[in-house]
Amino acid sequence: MSSTIRASIVCFDQALATSIIGISDLLAYCGVTWNYIHRQSRQPGFDVNLVSRTGSQVECVNGVCLKTHTRFEDVLSSDIVIVPTIGGNIDKTLRDNPAVISFLQRLNTQDTIIASNCTGAFFLAEAGLLTGIEATTHWGFVDIFRERYPDVELKPEKMLTHSGNILCSAGGHACFDMGLYLIERFHGHDTAIQSSKSFVLDMARTSQLSYAPIELNRQHDDDLVHRAQQYLDEAYQESVSLEQLAQRLNTSVRTLIRHFKTATGDTPLNYLQTLRLEHAKKLLESTRLGVSDITHAVGYDDISSFSRLFKRKTGLTPGHYRERYAPGSRSTQW
Repeated sequence: MSSTIRASIVCFDQALATSIIGISDLLAYCGVTWNYIHRQSRQPGFDVNLVSRTGSQVECVNGVCLKTHTRFEDVLSSDIVIVPTIGGNIDKTLRDNPAVISFLQRLNTQDTIIASNCTGAFFLAEAGLLTGIEATTHWGFVDIFRERYPDVELKPEKMLTHSGNILCSAGGHACFDMGLYLIERFHGHDTAIQSSKSFVLDMARTSQLSYAPIELNRQHDDDLVHRAQQYLDEAYQESVSLEQLAQRLNTSVRTLIRHFKTATGDTPLNYLQTLRLEHAKKLLESTRLGVSDITHAVGYDDISSFSRLFKRKTGLTPGHYRERYAPGSRSTQW
């Protein structure tokens, strides 16, 4: 294994404890757990330090208090700086932690990889480190992030983004995906596989699409569009054309598309497609109907076309989606 890499994990009040402790353990035991299991000499791959403004303890969002190792000002250099998830109110946490932003800006002037997990990306954006580059964050905070930082090329479908020295991982336990990525980058693919097996983690997660519901925008004041949506909500299983829908609503196709696009940012047919996919996901999660039956139940005729569309929108085939979320997909037999 190559030389030990210095990793500094930023700690602040209202952080999510898991996103600090999880990646701290993963990195700290790289070259240790696998070697111990196989009775080999331990070769730690990372020197991990928890850093904070005061160098004392922080209180995470769940009330867990973590003792940190050192202050921001005492970290003169680091190979990696990792910003965990903001677990509390984002605006307040950003306001209360200008020292985090200054720390990131200072280390960014060096040859340091600066990484965020989940809503930790808000700190990187506040520090000006994401302007004009690709980034990702938790799927549930995409609209807030885009409104606040329009100059960031947000890629919410991605589990990881890496632009220059900036690395972002998606929501929740994506900190483990980030950790494995860093292990592979600094210590090679074999060591990353060893760490994934030691911690019983998947190596190949590249998308968070399967975790996010496909958004259906109903928050508007356009009566015509509300009536169109109400009809599509009830008739999604049927063959619906724009001409038929417009005729039913006593309007023209052109007017319907224009109103729909203005009110929802989407077209009526895309809305219908999203409806069908969400119903298909529910059927895969809650029933044992075959993919063929589900395809027809949500209004499609061609199984292959439906399966391709499903994978494009969720990142998984219908079969793999069912394996992940269906009843009994996790054994209860001990």
